[in-house]
Amino acid sequence: MRLPFVSSQIGRVGAGLVVGGLLVACGSKSDTQPQIPYAPVNLSLSLGAQEYAALRFDNGAVTIPAKGPAGNGGVKGVIVVRQSAGTFLAFERNCPYRPYDACATVSLDRNSKLFMRDSCCTSQFDLKGQVTGGPAPLPLKQYSVSVQGNLISVVN
Repeated sequence: MRLPFVSSQIGRVGAGLVVGGLLVACGSKSDTQPQIPYAPVNLSLSLGAQEYAALRFDNGAVTIPAKGPAGNGGVKGVIVVRQSAGTFLAFERNCPYRPYDACATVSLDRNSKLFMRDSCCTSQFDLKGQVTGGPAPLPLKQYSVSVQGNLISVVN
């Protein structure tokens, strides 16, 4: 006759595990970061153009506006970095830390040009888009880059 008692105790323990598991799975608000919104990226850059001259040298970088003659450049624009001859990386300028804040914009450091930073939250990123300082929890959003001759294409 102890079976109903054991059965009811197992049911209570199981319900407690389910509820406890749901509470843990939800996490706190500080654990979640909003995603950078989607915006089309379709850029075409000519290495022969004077405004992209920095891309002719290793670690050279240029900032492309979100809308302009080169095409559509993401949410807040794109930073294109030359790693080596024929190897380029492109990153969204929208900082991954609080991306909906109006000031959440990453720029190339004006003095050294050796890293990128968001002056709003002070997050810093290396020229490969990885976080090197500040509150940003994620690296910069990266876009696909292809090179054909002197033409660089950046798309998402």
